[in-house]
Amino acid sequence: MFKEAPRYEENPAKDGGEGWLVNDQQQKVVQFKPETASVHAEWVAVRTYSWTPPKPPVPLTRQRMLRHNAIEAWNTMKKAGWRPCRPPVR
Repeated sequence: MFKEAPRYEENPAKDGGEGWLVNDQQQKVVQFKPETASVHAEWVAVRTYSWTPPKPPVPLTRQRMLRHNAIEAWNTMKKAGWRPCRPPVR
């Protein structure tokens, strides 16, 4: 069955494909940043930081995901209450 692609207004493009999500309750921020693509796949680095403003974020984890998995993770996190934000001041 044909599935219509999401509209631009629902998922606006980001400069360079980088994006940040924040969860105030968990005091965490997550960075999604494209990495150099291989011949067979596009990769995204996903970095998680502990963050209590005004202190700089503290790195917790880093992992690589296939681009389509990173998009799915982004959308799932937004549905769970994470919200897009600007990069935190480091």
